[in-house]
Amino acid sequence: MAGDARPLVDLETTSLRGSRYTASLYGGGLAQLTLDPVLQKSVEEALASHHLPFAAAAVVGIPDGRVLALAGHSKTDPSLDAAALALRPWAPAASVFKVVAASALLQEGRLEPATRVCYHGGISAIRRDNLVDRRRKDRSCADLAYGIGRSQNAIIAKLTVRHLRPEQLEHIASAFGFGQDLGFDAEMDPSEADIPRDPLEFARAAAGFWHSSLSPLHGALLAATVANRGIMPAAHIVDKALDAQGRAIALPGRPARRVLDPAVAEKVGAMMHLTTTMGTARKSFRDAKGRPYLPVEVAGKTGTLFHRGRPQDPVLPSDQLSPEDGRIAYSWFVGFAPVENPTIAFAVLLGKSTTLPIKAHAVARRFLAEYLAPEDGAKPGRLLAHR
Repeated sequence: MAGDARPLVDLETTSLRGSRYTASLYGGGLAQLTLDPVLQKSVEEALASHHLPFAAAAVVGIPDGRVLALAGHSKTDPSLDAAALALRPWAPAASVFKVVAASALLQEGRLEPATRVCYHGGISAIRRDNLVDRRRKDRSCADLAYGIGRSQNAIIAKLTVRHLRPEQLEHIASAFGFGQDLGFDAEMDPSEADIPRDPLEFARAAAGFWHSSLSPLHGALLAATVANRGIMPAAHIVDKALDAQGRAIALPGRPARRVLDPAVAEKVGAMMHLTTTMGTARKSFRDAKGRPYLPVEVAGKTGTLFHRGRPQDPVLPSDQLSPEDGRIAYSWFVGFAPVENPTIAFAVLLGKSTTLPIKAHAVARRFLAEYLAPEDGAKPGRLLAHR
């Protein structure tokens, strides 16, 4: 092992020893992991409770990048674990990629969240007609912030083709780590983003219609970057390490990296907050009167697509789908909390039957509620104490 390299952990050997998780190191030795036992159990139970074909989640600390939970569950193939489901980009980024597009529109296109556009359509697809002004059809007008909160495809698509070049979106995607080795302590496949030059496909890519893949851990880091004022933490799961002879291994640090200007990150985070206050995840975080279910505010971004099985698309973790699984739908929710002073970022990805109504944001709300539960009836929960 090179002197500046961190040890690589074999996550398949992860086990709980006392109050800490440990795992073997490749080449010999033992690692004490950063996983939080209470949160890890809560996330695992939340994923397993719905008996889904595929499900995964990751939670990281802000600003240190400690992996607090990393879980995977599969009803279809029980051999699939966190390494297979949380560290592999087996799903398209879907509308989570709108976070990347919005960041590019603000940083490269010099727009503001309040930039308005009139539009039509874009509910479940982007067509060439959605990219041009149609006075008789463009009966709705809204701003970029609304486009993120409500995940309105036509708004993102129209603003993208008007104010960005493919190279600019490509640059921001690369800065967010797409196509990059993130230098994690375990084997992790890179997420990918192929930004087309054709205007229609360029618009579709920006809105999240294919052309990209994303792993759950990378999704959590994407949210962490926004929450951390534009700096992507260096994710790590090894807290302490011993070699085969029981001697302590020095763990060289990896620097966090600047992705966005702080002001841009703050604006993107505010738009993501709209997802849980008036947007696509509102019902999981607000009651009918708009009152929050949790003791702190959560920001996030949803994403939904349906598996197509085309050669260029991400490959499902297993082809052992049962007849009752039916067609597979992807459901994403990435986010961070508390909005005012973020301490954790997370991602949940479900690969589920299209007949099941469960959404990723509902699963995230479950383990966040347990993590945030007051410990003594008076003080805030463990999330606020994590600072």
